[in-house]
Amino acid sequence: MKRRDFLIGASALGLAAPAFFKAAVSPAEAQQPAPAGARIVRAAIFPAIGFSRVGNGDEWFLAPEVPGLMTEPPGGFKQGPNRIKKQVQRFRVYGYDDQGRVVRELSASDGVRWTVHVANTKAAWYGYSNAMDGGDNAPGIPGALRNASIEPARREAMLVIDAGPVRIDGISKNVDGRDAACQMAGRFWDKMAVKLGHLRTDDAGRLLVFPADGVANSALPQNPVRDFTNNDGWHDDWCDGWVKATVRVGDTDVDCEPAWVVCCGPKFAPQIEPIVSLYDAAREAMIDAGHMKAQPGPVSFRRDVLPILRRSGMMQWVAQASYLGKAWTDLDDLSDPAVIKSLADTGSKTRSARDKVLAAFRKPGGEDVRSAALPPMLGDGVNFPGSPTGWLTLTPTQYRILSDWAKGDFVNDLDDAAADAVKQLDDMPLSLRPEALTRAALDACSGGAFHPGVEITWPIRHAALYRSSKDTSLPFRIAISNRKGLVQDVGLQLNPQNVFAGHPQRPQIGAPVGPQAPGDLTRWMGVPWQGDAFSCQSVLTADGFPTPVWWPALLPVDVLPEGFYKQLMRTDLPVEERLRFYHARVAWSRGAAGIGLHVEASYTDGLRRMIELWTQMGVVVRRNGPKDIPGVPAEVFVEVQRGSTDLAATKEPT
Repeated sequence: MKRRDFLIGASALGLAAPAFFKAAVSPAEAQQPAPAGARIVRAAIFPAIGFSRVGNGDEWFLAPEVPGLMTEPPGGFKQGPNRIKKQVQRFRVYGYDDQGRVVRELSASDGVRWTVHVANTKAAWYGYSNAMDGGDNAPGIPGALRNASIEPARREAMLVIDAGPVRIDGISKNVDGRDAACQMAGRFWDKMAVKLGHLRTDDAGRLLVFPADGVANSALPQNPVRDFTNNDGWHDDWCDGWVKATVRVGDTDVDCEPAWVVCCGPKFAPQIEPIVSLYDAAREAMIDAGHMKAQPGPVSFRRDVLPILRRSGMMQWVAQASYLGKAWTDLDDLSDPAVIKSLADTGSKTRSARDKVLAAFRKPGGEDVRSAALPPMLGDGVNFPGSPTGWLTLTPTQYRILSDWAKGDFVNDLDDAAADAVKQLDDMPLSLRPEALTRAALDACSGGAFHPGVEITWPIRHAALYRSSKDTSLPFRIAISNRKGLVQDVGLQLNPQNVFAGHPQRPQIGAPVGPQAPGDLTRWMGVPWQGDAFSCQSVLTADGFPTPVWWPALLPVDVLPEGFYKQLMRTDLPVEERLRFYHARVAWSRGAAGIGLHVEASYTDGLRRMIELWTQMGVVVRRNGPKDIPGVPAEVFVEVQRGSTDLAATKEPT
């Protein structure tokens, strides 16, 4: 099956008029469906990589299933100011004929039976700082073992939180989440029980992977966190691992093409996508390996160009550097529907405007090191002043798309009634749904910078991580390791050589960038995860402005707080007073490093406090703007449902 590259480009992610909240499916990418009566010869699980997100609430919402469409669930993304709802990934199975065409979705009536194996192996991994594939531009910094005092023979039992294979099948199983047989849990330090989540099925027998609560703890007394990512004796409840299924086809049980699930941290700007998404980063590996085509057809404005423009425009709601950046980039507001409509014009009269937008983006390859270019975000080489990878760039494919668009080599399909009608996955043609599921999952995640990253990190952009196959119908399939244990010991130090080659005397354990075992994707992330969430906000530089930021679509930096928004909406105030509140931004992480008079909090105080305060942090969501103030968008993005950062007032003594 020819891969189809679909994106819901103008969706609930926040272009400033309802007419733009619509699907961006390219009409040029129509696909012939499987004929009636086609015989299923294989089956595959989708999304290929899915993401659940931890939360301390008992309410939940589904992860995105159509790229770009993320509507706010009833009651919001939080249960009040101090409880975060869980994001739950739903997995489906699709059957294919011998021509690689989708025949239909398979369900419990087809005997679908699920098995999931996740683990948390962070404490058994190596200390990690920066990406190890940067070469001379950003040399990988070697890391020693975390918890190195635990001898090799005991590391698996002491440091690996292994849920083991957990099975579930049938319709509406474990609806309340309490069935002991469906729990994913393990032990840490051989004495602490740790929950990693649980499994359920929906009313069609599809798999629901529920994450854990976001808890972090130390097995050792008097052991405060000291580092943003590496802290011995600590654990959290992130995890990842494979998702397998079997299905009955005729009289035979067939193994489905497996998928992978990642349980990671919350997305605090859930309706805003990162400029470079995990899909963009992983797509480069798929193209390099021949698993995907660099461009399956003509450049589509809706599918290919609009996401880059819209995401760049939306950064103004989560980063001051973007909000104040017009004077530096000399661009009009890329979230303005009128601007977008003009940029969708293929005519020669708009060529100069398109060239101007292209010129505002940093060119990949390392030669373009402009600090005022887009994106205003840090790159992998931030540890090395002057590194050509010190700033984030678009991927080569993204930049080529913009280059073709600037030249006028694209299809203006911004207005398309069939695409506009897509509001949920079932509104799409059957043949398009599998690809949409995978892209929706990956597009919500950050594709850089990887220092260490915010959900998963740099190995995702290497083809060695994926199944070696020329079948372009099933990209993004993580290769599953057959090593015996979940601890992968490549020596006393992890470095840019053995990360790709493995241990020379232990070839049976494989290389870290290669087939993966449960826990392998999230082991690179900070332990506990909350410290890195606080640490990676922005970096103050000697230049003063623009202030480079890390991952504002996941962890906002500068926000419009709800209190200011309410003042903006007051029609009894003079417009000048209302605009003062609108133009003001505050730090999303305010209070994490301490509150009160004469605060003497340090950087590490912030790391420690965020372990408790992450549930209090606000989420940035779309709200109606005022109708009577020219220049203010019809819809704005506001930080809401924020709790108190006063630990004395919000926490019971322990």
